[in-house]
Amino acid sequence: MKKLIIALMMIASLSGGLFAQNIGEKTGNAFWDYMHGRSLFGINFGPTLYAGIFDNLVQFVSVDKMVTQGGGDTTGTDLSLKHYAFGLGFSYDFAPLDFMTVGLDIGFSVGELKSGENRISFSTVPWSLNVKFFFWKNAPFGFFLSPRIGGTALRVNGYGQNIVANGITSLYSHGGFYLSLELGWRIQLFPKTGANWPVQVGIDISLFDFGYYVAPWASPIFDVPQFSGFLGYKVFSNIRALILPRIGITLRF
Repeated sequence: MKKLIIALMMIASLSGGLFAQNIGEKTGNAFWDYMHGRSLFGINFGPTLYAGIFDNLVQFVSVDKMVTQGGGDTTGTDLSLKHYAFGLGFSYDFAPLDFMTVGLDIGFSVGELKSGENRISFSTVPWSLNVKFFFWKNAPFGFFLSPRIGGTALRVNGYGQNIVANGITSLYSHGGFYLSLELGWRIQLFPKTGANWPVQVGIDISLFDFGYYVAPWASPIFDVPQFSGFLGYKVFSNIRALILPRIGITLRF
């Protein structure tokens, strides 16, 4: 217990020093002066946006048709569709040099489709490692190009008599492995009045992210008999093409 209290006091002391010291203000400690202002923590609402798009498209799904085609019985069944989807992402970047940062992105999205006693739930966990190269040596704010490596794990589970009749009760993909290139723009808020604040706030926007899954992620999907008719499009499923995959806020400290 004593060690825990000491550790908490040390963390509180370091945190107090961090947020009390303005970025760019010299402390006399070379290591501290170098580290201060080079860390960035971000919250990404891109997964929220894409989950919302998915949630709105789901309303056009014909559950009645899906059930009857799979041999299910719709007699006396309430097939009104209920659904939700939500996602969020987080990031950490460190700027070792004035023209670049290295970082980690990780997020999640969850959702569910429910019709009567049948429901399908899904979850994804996207992750990536990246290096951002900033134009005009302006890290960590401004335009940047970012080569990335990452993947997106996917899990889908189905429950209910008609889901079982269709033969799709469980699906899992380890997420594959992709290489991509991103163009983004990190905008500093209050660049003049907040130039030397202990914590600086920015808006983080990714304009596009294009790449290819060198280790395919969608193979388990095409192994499902109901999706075998789409095998001709399998090669296209490995193309990664996202517009505005990241829209969020960043805290620099």
